[in-house]
Amino acid sequence: MNLAQCVETNALKYGDSKAALISDDTGESWSYADLNQQINRIANGLLSLSIAPGARVAVMLRSRPELIFCSFAVFKIGCIYVSINSRLKEKEIKHILINSGAEILICDSSVVSLIKEIKNDCKELKHIVAYGDIQEKGFIKFSKLIAGKSDNFTVDPDISEIAAIMYTGGTTGAPKGVVLTHAGIIGNSLAGSKRLLFDENTIIVIAMPMFHIGGLAAGSFYCFLNGATIVQQEFFNAEKYVEAFKKYHATVIYGVPTFYYSFNSLPESRTKDFSTARLGFSGAGVFATPVRKAFENRFGLKVYQYYGLTENSPGVTVEDPLVPERNYESVGTALPGVEIKIVDDSNNELPPGEHGELCVRGPYLMKEYWKNPEATKEAMRGGWLHTGDQGTIDEKGYFYIMGRKHDMILVGGANVYPAEVEGLILEADKRIQQIAVIGITDERLGEVPKAYVVMKEGFKSTEKEIIDLARANMAPYKTPRRVEFLDSLPMTSIGKIDKKALRSR
Repeated sequence: MNLAQCVETNALKYGDSKAALISDDTGESWSYADLNQQINRIANGLLSLSIAPGARVAVMLRSRPELIFCSFAVFKIGCIYVSINSRLKEKEIKHILINSGAEILICDSSVVSLIKEIKNDCKELKHIVAYGDIQEKGFIKFSKLIAGKSDNFTVDPDISEIAAIMYTGGTTGAPKGVVLTHAGIIGNSLAGSKRLLFDENTIIVIAMPMFHIGGLAAGSFYCFLNGATIVQQEFFNAEKYVEAFKKYHATVIYGVPTFYYSFNSLPESRTKDFSTARLGFSGAGVFATPVRKAFENRFGLKVYQYYGLTENSPGVTVEDPLVPERNYESVGTALPGVEIKIVDDSNNELPPGEHGELCVRGPYLMKEYWKNPEATKEAMRGGWLHTGDQGTIDEKGYFYIMGRKHDMILVGGANVYPAEVEGLILEADKRIQQIAVIGITDERLGEVPKAYVVMKEGFKSTEKEIIDLARANMAPYKTPRRVEFLDSLPMTSIGKIDKKALRSR
């Protein structure tokens, strides 16, 4: 079983009659036949470097079609794809290259000077392939790698169990390499895409970073397994996104919650821009109910919550569009094959309605953390992945995410969940564009909540006004004691609010 088989199959089925991938940035498009041939040329180019199945090939490219081509070429030859965020710094890149033991690195020419500084420390790195205009000694130009290479290559479906090593953000230390299998990714992508009604008529606009499993899965894996079409944008811009949606008659919106904040801020004249859409879905962060309802009311389109983890390839729960009942606070029910339980700090399973840590088990789970048996053992206690996410389940099997375990604020012994506080304040004050709540040290209570607030354009407020509003809508111990107003909230490279940056202010 190999991920690249789906492209081969669709190349035979559709040939040049159907677009697989469109770059909205350049206007270029590739049919399934074109896509398969491009992947084959890269696969043959990599094999010319005497690479063997099971070797690690690191890819550090921006979110452009070349990243998709290269990832599937690596899958096809039975090597292990190592994804590197193109925004990382020298120390972070060096850690991933050394830890993974990558033998080949494919990177953009813009980072060549940085790679030159660290390549001698990466003892297993044999070849560096640079995409773009490059004349540096010791680097292989991407165009030369594939020049004259055959566009024929038939994948061996049993060639490799491991598909990829995806590095986590490293919030608790150095990034850990999550080892994912072909079977796990394929199974999870089929379960998630079918829940979200993907088929051969689906056209999705993707402006998510493709180095991340969320962008890669909901983009290329979901689409290519279903014969669908990706419209790719390197960066997100709300105006540009809706223009692409209209131009290509797209059917599915995918983004993080901040995308929908931006859509809600568009002029009223744009309310028809998603007229061809069947649905939208959102992942990589808790989706505040007021924001989601505002989007649905304005654009007449339902948006569903998706919850996933890199360690589960990645989907865990997704709301079901075929269920008419809406539950805005929930991230949906478990995908087929996924088992979930909620446990306390002593690892005892909790009944419905009780808050605790969400644990996951099933066929899509990672194989291990690469070269990190201690972290693997800690995360996979009792055969269950302990996610570090706080949540609860109700009697109907709907799951609710309260935030990361380390985000929870302990106020005088009482648990405060930032996502809950954020949602209540957003619901109460429609002038607020965005809000993030963190814990700060308090001499008497240990910790208390602090809110960072971004107001909508043309509106102002005061710290007292926000605190008084919070007190009127939640228990006193949950109320933020401090409020700071910002022009914008810091974001991570995948569009999540960067609470680590807020804590370091």
